[in-house]
Amino acid sequence: MDNNNQQQNTDPYQQGNPYRQQNTDPYQQGNPYRQPDPYSGGYGGYYDYGSSQEPQKAPNIFQQFVLSFIPPQYDRLAKVKTGSMIGFVMLLALVATIISFVSLIMSFAPGVDGKVWTDYLPDFEVSDGRLYIEEDFVYDESGAFIYLTDKISGFSYEDVSAIAEEGYRNLILAGRDRISVFQNGEYQQFNFRNLSSDIELSKDWIVNTFMPVMMVLIALGYLFFFVGRVFWYFLCAAIYLLIAMIFDAMMHKKLPSGTLFRVAVYSKVLMFVVATLLSVVPFVTFSVNLFLRIAITIAFMGFAIAKFPGNAGTASGR
Repeated sequence: MDNNNQQQNTDPYQQGNPYRQQNTDPYQQGNPYRQPDPYSGGYGGYYDYGSSQEPQKAPNIFQQFVLSFIPPQYDRLAKVKTGSMIGFVMLLALVATIISFVSLIMSFAPGVDGKVWTDYLPDFEVSDGRLYIEEDFVYDESGAFIYLTDKISGFSYEDVSAIAEEGYRNLILAGRDRISVFQNGEYQQFNFRNLSSDIELSKDWIVNTFMPVMMVLIALGYLFFFVGRVFWYFLCAAIYLLIAMIFDAMMHKKLPSGTLFRVAVYSKVLMFVVATLLSVVPFVTFSVNLFLRIAITIAFMGFAIAKFPGNAGTASGR
């Protein structure tokens, strides 16, 4: 036998080389994009560049706010987790409550002349069942009329009605013995002698005692208002969910209930924001009609559901 044919192959590059693999030419067979992975030691690892696609992340809280105004993008909002959705609504309600609170506080801020509303109060005192005031006080501005005097015992309903007919919405008329109040069409009268003998009302008491206590009570009231606002938001969204289910059945989308609830939650954002802004803008004297708010929200839901592909709602219920 030919010794040359029997000679063992001592070429170190042909055997025993862990880096040498058969058919490493990516252009000879198979997917040209499927290549052995040199980092896996030659044991079958590969990268498939044609099929790997990173899933789209759920929007964060700020992105949720922007997307809530764009119904065709609600399929992205369907990916939002329940905790993130609750956090979004709480933040939305918190911002709206803070805006309303600041707007109220600003009404007590100094005017252009540097004075606060308590600076306009006259020096008066209510004690021993009667009013004491140095001189008559008159305030007539912005549809409000206030008149305080201790020269007469009080005013009648006829007196208040006659002044209200001139176009005033809020009236306070106080005499020596009683005070008459007309506000938003309602008339009330109170006798000073019904006050406890331990209570003495005066300008100093209003500035130094009543106002600080009232500000604390207002802050606590807004805290409860915020909590109630969040619960009311989700309660209304649950009602809108029933309408969303009707839309879903009519359009044969078969979206999960979790997706439909998210559609209801985010559809409410537009009119919630509009109503909040209109309530704090000083020169705006109108508000959005309740039925108009409902109609716009329902229209938002219907448009958003129509843009969903069938069986495409994959919102997580956890």
